[in-house]
Amino acid sequence: MSIQWEFRAERGAGVLAVTGFLGQDAAHRFQGAFDWALARCEGPLVVDMAALRGWNCSGEDAILDATHRLPVGRGPLAVCGLGLRDAPVLTTAAALSVVRLFPDLDMALAALAAP
Repeated sequence: MSIQWEFRAERGAGVLAVTGFLGQDAAHRFQGAFDWALARCEGPLVVDMAALRGWNCSGEDAILDATHRLPVGRGPLAVCGLGLRDAPVLTTAAALSVVRLFPDLDMALAALAAP
């Protein structure tokens, strides 16, 4: 199983919503989606994973790798909707310096809109 994705602008941010399973086989598709969204978004970018069916460490690594392609001045990447999923790669101190985790999309957008 691979991932599907959708991009939309919402409250001044780009939202990349991901569904399916984000693993090693889908990492390249995620990278393409991320780059596509980044090219069409001038503000902050949120990766919404609320509808994701599952992922593994390769999927987490793909998200962390995407942070290296963020232009200077965009700030950390926002990721939301993990729910009860385990995220050992994204919750390390090093990852938390480039990724901001939020429980849901509304909280992510509110935090990004705050001065």
